[in-house]
Amino acid sequence: MFYILISLLLCVFVKGEENITVLTSKGPITGFKQDGYDTFFGVPYARVNEYNPFGSNLAYPDFETPFIANDSSIICPQVIARVGGNIQCLRLNIYVPHSANENNTVPVLVYFHGGGFIFGNGGDFGGQHLAKHDIIVITVNYRLGPYGFLCLNDESVPGNQGLKDQITALRWIKRHIDAFGGDPYKVTISGESYGGGAVDLHLYSKYETLFDKAIIQSGSIFTPGFFGNRDHEAAIKLALHLGYKVVNTLDALHILAKENPIVVMAAARNLSMRLTACKEIRFRGMQNFVTKCLNHLHNPERIENIPIMIGYNSKEDFGSYANKPQEFYDTLGDIFYRNLQNNFVLKTCELETLSNITRTFYLGSKNIGPESMLELSDYSSDFKLNYAVEKSVSKYIEQGGKVYKYMFSYIGGSHYKNLTGAGATHTEELKYLFETPFKLTSDEQRMMRDRMTTMWANFVKLGNPTPQKTDLLPVTWFPVNGKSRPYLDIDVTMSMKEHAYRHRIAFWDLFMLKYDKRS
Repeated sequence: MFYILISLLLCVFVKGEENITVLTSKGPITGFKQDGYDTFFGVPYARVNEYNPFGSNLAYPDFETPFIANDSSIICPQVIARVGGNIQCLRLNIYVPHSANENNTVPVLVYFHGGGFIFGNGGDFGGQHLAKHDIIVITVNYRLGPYGFLCLNDESVPGNQGLKDQITALRWIKRHIDAFGGDPYKVTISGESYGGGAVDLHLYSKYETLFDKAIIQSGSIFTPGFFGNRDHEAAIKLALHLGYKVVNTLDALHILAKENPIVVMAAARNLSMRLTACKEIRFRGMQNFVTKCLNHLHNPERIENIPIMIGYNSKEDFGSYANKPQEFYDTLGDIFYRNLQNNFVLKTCELETLSNITRTFYLGSKNIGPESMLELSDYSSDFKLNYAVEKSVSKYIEQGGKVYKYMFSYIGGSHYKNLTGAGATHTEELKYLFETPFKLTSDEQRMMRDRMTTMWANFVKLGNPTPQKTDLLPVTWFPVNGKSRPYLDIDVTMSMKEHAYRHRIAFWDLFMLKYDKRS
């Protein structure tokens, strides 16, 4: 009765040209009307336990008065790219098209941002361009660094808390999105870079299924460094680095819980801690996110027949090498040797032999320098991402997934478009899907935004990004089938192609077959 009264009052005093209020089972939430869509920014889906901010999240209290959802600037603590953040950062930014209501529910796209699990936030990605295609768009904040990814031999911090935040967000959406006009049974999870890797891992996790489609952009669980080893001493190392004398994890956690989160994040950065997704230890009565090693992950019950869109950009790591002077290349050293050393268990003689083979395969007789910029960017793109994505595709096909594979090649808005051999670098596609600081300046760029948002919205609504040919989408995007590996090359001229970077991927297939020792 209380909520009904509130709702009636809000209809009289709040709802108008600028404001709109929805009544959820958590209480009323007030958002704001825009041109063609409504926004609900900074909606809390859970709260962090401030006595143990590294552990499980807690339920957010019901809203006794209307929650004013107008702040998209809330970010989780971070010290890379920007410095700041609030520990109570578990928020959603919701974009609702005016076509959506309780009598006309629309599908939902949920987006997990990238940033290596150490920086980034949902508020950086405006969902209005996608929402105008009659889908609800939700961007998610989740805990980062030590707060999201300490992986300890302790039941209070078992690991993958940031990924479990994402599960909590999906559960909140399942329970409450109908109040916004969303269909809780048509939820597509998506993400880019490490956010895409998170989506990949969600497909293998054993919690209840909270989505019916998945989009993975430039991400994979097989990306080097995405899935890490547990460091049971991590909390102790952080406390010692900050000047505290501790000898056990429990004391370290108690001390760190009282510290300024920015100081803790900076300590992890200064220690070069690699805190990421991990294989959790099982504890009685606790739900785990993942308890198996990478090559043992298998979940055909979830993956079979699920529509999955996955791909990468044509020159993912081009930006690391473009326009760099000789001095930059001099500091690289032998990146072939170093990458193999850091990611494989190999004897010294094997390292030398294999790094020389890899170098010759990519560079031929060229030296590491400006003359080999294109070859080095190809190598780095393959090693860091391309091969990992191709392996994820193969795993999905083995388990019966319906996979739409793409390569994003458009460089009309790229900083590097005038360089010989340039391609689309990491994150390049995002400016055509979301509102970002990059402003589109040409009709061609605006056409690419229309094209990208149309395909993504079609996939969210239908599980098929190109249900029919149009002037905007003049090609039929076929899913991967058996030994065939078709993909859509997304550019001004759209075309279906086969076996992206076939020889380079085959090289890594052979390499991994012999030397990938991950259990």
